[in-house]
Amino acid sequence: MIVLSPRSTAYDAVRAMVDNHVGAVLVHDGQGLAGIVTDRDIALEVVAGDLDARSTALRDIMSDEVATLEIDASIDDAVRIMRDHACRRVPLTEQGRPVGVVTLDDLLADGAIDAEAAGSVVRAQLEVAARFKPGGALHPEGIARPEQRSRGPVRALTRRKARADSAYGRLLHAVERHSGLQQRDRAELALQIVLGNLCRRVTPQEARHLIAQLPSKLHPSLDPFLDGPDKRITTATIEDDVARELRMDREAAGFVLQAICEAVADSVSAGEIEGFRGQLPLDMKDLFPPTPLRRAI
Repeated sequence: MIVLSPRSTAYDAVRAMVDNHVGAVLVHDGQGLAGIVTDRDIALEVVAGDLDARSTALRDIMSDEVATLEIDASIDDAVRIMRDHACRRVPLTEQGRPVGVVTLDDLLADGAIDAEAAGSVVRAQLEVAARFKPGGALHPEGIARPEQRSRGPVRALTRRKARADSAYGRLLHAVERHSGLQQRDRAELALQIVLGNLCRRVTPQEARHLIAQLPSKLHPSLDPFLDGPDKRITTATIEDDVARELRMDREAAGFVLQAICEAVADSVSAGEIEGFRGQLPLDMKDLFPPTPLRRAI
């Protein structure tokens, strides 16, 4: 059983799978089991989605609807959970604490189940709806209608959208909390102004690295700002933009700018912030204090 944190990356998960010859890792947030990431999740979410494995956090690709079993459950319980949830791996818990994983391969290798039971699990997985296959069908039959796609377990695409919405909401909430902006639309506008200017101030490559770690809902609005580095952008010009668009004085705009930078720094990896900070001119580096200082605060 391999357990990683939600902030661990897809690359960390792949290395753990390779080193331990397993096909999944559990994700634990310090309070309880938060999700599970399988090799299939890596293929569909990271590889097919053209994401950077070294910067994509597990919280953004994990399956967070995890069915678990207590360690004293029966083999029949395990098969039922796999069939009902169309999965091949079930985390085992002891008084709520993860202690292991039982897989369909384990049950087959040990002769614990027969071909009929194994087939019921495989069939449940095959019946899950996909773009070219309606729910309940075993093979593609053409593009599935929306009402057909909704049958069966929640699809990866739906989960991905929900996680994207959640990640974006967490960042906006952090902006509101740090800046004191109470209205969501004002916090959203301020965030886009600051990030747009910061992305345009650095090289396109460095901007892309930062954007890759931000919630995916921000990506389309930041793509137009990949034409830097624009050396005309300074802390003062960003404050001017914030003050003008949000109709506030320069002092308040400066506070909002710093607050947004703090929220962004808390939402991406420390290494990425250090790399991004290194691309900024000397008079803008204090927007992102050095990592040890920021973590100490």
